[in-house]
Amino acid sequence: MKITELINKDMIKIDCEFKSRDEVIGTLSTWLKNEGIIESLDGFIEAVKARESQTTTAVGFGIAIPHARSKYVLKPGIAVGRSKEFLWDAESKQCVSLFFLLAVPEHIEYPEYMKILASVSRMLVHQRFRNDLLNARSRDEFIEKIYEGERYLVNGINQD
Repeated sequence: MKITELINKDMIKIDCEFKSRDEVIGTLSTWLKNEGIIESLDGFIEAVKARESQTTTAVGFGIAIPHARSKYVLKPGIAVGRSKEFLWDAESKQCVSLFFLLAVPEHIEYPEYMKILASVSRMLVHQRFRNDLLNARSRDEFIEKIYEGERYLVNGINQD
């Protein structure tokens, strides 16, 4: 499953003013609900928070990847937000400004779920890619960088 199949321009906002982890999860979940990705906003948010309670999803580099595999997800999807930096949680003590909320249906097997999460992570470990996302001036530019990241950083296609 390709990242570019799970995301569209309407699920990306680059001018957010988030102040808390709960606000990020609630807002990005609402975008997924509006796009027909999840059927129960409250049920999905509860699943994401339950996953978050196991261990933080702040992964370093100013990024958080909250995620859940849930019966409330109709089809896989990713919502993305970019905001001014804030402290994600007391546990990690990490400040974050890029958020990728991954929603996966319960019926998708765990290995496939982990492949999707790994693909997102594989792109985000590259400083140039992160900088491109942080400096994108529009949603069009932001999503274009995601398409490029998937092509070159995940699939290994030569840029020449």
